[in-house]
Amino acid sequence: MAGLFARPYAAGDRERVTSLFNAYPYNDLRRYRIINRDKQVAYLCHLLDRSLGDGEAWVAGEGDEIAAVTAVRPLPWDSSIFGIRMGQIPFFAHRSPAGSHEINRRLVEAVLDACRQNGYSHLNIRVDTDDLALVHVLEAKGFYLVDTIVTYIHLPARGELGHFKPIFTTRLYRPEDRDTVLEVAREAYRGYFGRYHADPHLPKEKCDYLYQQWTEKLLVGASDLYVMLAERKGKIVGFLGYKTNRDILESTGVRAFGGGLGGCTSEGLGAYLTLLETSIRYQIPRHDMADMETQLNNVNIVRIYQKLNCEYARARYTFHAWLS
Repeated sequence: MAGLFARPYAAGDRERVTSLFNAYPYNDLRRYRIINRDKQVAYLCHLLDRSLGDGEAWVAGEGDEIAAVTAVRPLPWDSSIFGIRMGQIPFFAHRSPAGSHEINRRLVEAVLDACRQNGYSHLNIRVDTDDLALVHVLEAKGFYLVDTIVTYIHLPARGELGHFKPIFTTRLYRPEDRDTVLEVAREAYRGYFGRYHADPHLPKEKCDYLYQQWTEKLLVGASDLYVMLAERKGKIVGFLGYKTNRDILESTGVRAFGGGLGGCTSEGLGAYLTLLETSIRYQIPRHDMADMETQLNNVNIVRIYQKLNCEYARARYTFHAWLS
């Protein structure tokens, strides 16, 4: 089709890309009631800037119009686990479903070609479930579905958090708890089937190892990360860790926490509700909102979010691509 282009992002594209972000209908934060449209655009600009810092970005369109923009960032931690170069597409913004198929296709092809030349073996991307136009392009270019993630949020200004009588005691993690928490994680994730396990190209033993390493990484701690423990009769039977979402904070000023990891032993059956309620109550004085995710088929966790009066915010498909 004459006049179409797909090329690397250039500094002179900023104004047109910002305009595109403003028109993009599937912004991840569009249902976050305390984040207005300007801040939603600022969030995407922030993701673009981060990508330009350690990765690459591309644009596509027709004539003088930029109608799609995306980026790739390396994943050094994931790469160290699996021994291959892995990357993430942190966003893929485009005008609208109407007439965008060919432009999106060209942009995906440009990204895949560049990633192969740069030695990437594996990519992942999350796509809003409403964005079927992009889903169809990704599937046609070899991306395959590995899970669906749903997000629930709690906004203190919009309603009370649900309360339930605790049947476990909770406390914050201490360094001397490390070995016990790692044992809890080993039991909790034994037989677990996540997006890595669903990928036929990734060895299952390394997928198991990833969750152990993720727990260890969680326990190292940082100024914006914490871990809550659940105990029964003085024995640790569950853990839950969350952190401040730096991308949302730095781009919008809104203090959101989420993106954590947790698990319970068989003795801790039912502890997750107590852990989650306690964690939210502990963090809300320091934050503006809670932002929590789980797999769509994790019905028990979805029900816990609902019991706590959290609001549904979005659903996203996770796709992987194997480039080797």
